Amino acid sequence: MTDTSRPVACITGAGRGLGAALARRFARGGYDVVLAAQTAPEIDLLAEELAAQGAATLAVQTDVRVANECERLIDATIAEFSRIDVMINNAGVAAYGPAEDATPADIDRMIDTNLKGAIFGSLAAYRVMKQQRTGRIINISSIAGKRFLPNESVYCASKWGLQGFSGTLQIEASRWGVHVTTICPGGINTPFWRSMDQVPFPDHIDPERDFLSPEEVAERVWETANTSSRHMVPEVILLPMIPEPAGER
Repeated sequence: MTDTSRPVACITGAGRGLGAALARRFARGGYDVVLAAQTAPEIDLLAEELAAQGAATLAVQTDVRVANECERLIDATIAEFSRIDVMINNAGVAAYGPAEDATPADIDRMIDTNLKGAIFGSLAAYRVMKQQRTGRIINISSIAGKRFLPNESVYCASKWGLQGFSGTLQIEASRWGVHVTTICPGGINTPFWRSMDQVPFPDHIDPERDFLSPEEVAERVWETANTSSRHMVPEVILLPMIPEPAGER
């Protein structure tokens, strides 16, 4: 029988990168964990790993671009654990290049996943948290939601939209005891960046050396999720310390 006294975190995009690091951190911190991703094999393997470490887990194949699938994810969470304490909308995709090169498929993929997927996930969780009178919704945004970055126009648009949605939902949700936070990290050293050979990084920047690790960001998300409920944390910005170019002081 599931121990309903343990807190429960639901994480989308949990199969790899930051999502997997989040799942491991919350499981290590005493949470039961619901893993969601568009493809099942990765989250099934991660669920086995976390279960071997003592965490109760549930893997739910979910396409966050579809509202009904996000509702199904939360319904499965409640059916298994009878509660949801933290909803982390982490699923995200990107395409790099000049604005005029963005295809309709690229645009749909980023807006549907990064923005609409986070909206659908937030609202599905909020439906339950409002009844519970408690809960935290944490949306993984980006520094791209705070700045104008060349070659990331549609990605920026998706993250700026997420900032607007999250900030407004925080105002509406706070009266019910529900917290909403956006996490805005800079570059994270994940397979996404390692596969992007066309990104023209300056010579003094090495993503594997200089970017944030998934574990660093996961730790800050963990701290945010477990801060006092007596105050709000609307936004967290987390940037890597990039070294100066050679010869500059």
